[in-house]
Amino acid sequence: MTRFLDARTSQNASTAGSMNGVGLTANQNVLVGQIGLNTAGAEGPIRVQLYGVATFFVFSGGFITLNLFAVRGSVATDPVIASNRLQLNPGATTPTNTFPLYLIGSDYNPVPSDEIVYSLFVNSSVNVNRIGPESFNGCAYSD
Repeated sequence: MTRFLDARTSQNASTAGSMNGVGLTANQNVLVGQIGLNTAGAEGPIRVQLYGVATFFVFSGGFITLNLFAVRGSVATDPVIASNRLQLNPGATTPTNTFPLYLIGSDYNPVPSDEIVYSLFVNSSVNVNRIGPESFNGCAYSD
């Protein structure tokens, strides 16, 4: 029978536009959410489900790449668990400069711990604004 272990939320901005245009410098990984899940005492394989969102405002046209990725750990160079990428040319193809990016991912059988840290990062190929919402959620289960 499945056993619920823990669930956590890192809520940076709840609603659209609530961040007032926090700048994101090109080619820099920026932490937007971090959670710690307690998996001590798990019996059987651990399954972690991760969900995240970040929304950007893009100023200019041209080819742009936006990335959203989750790692097991606290720095961007830790093992990537899930990622999503949006490549676009906003000046040529879209009626708006607002772009939400969603992440849904899983981590199977990490080592049980009092706290497994997961972190959510964003980066962009050009300077953009983070405008919200930004949220990162995780749940852990075992057998």
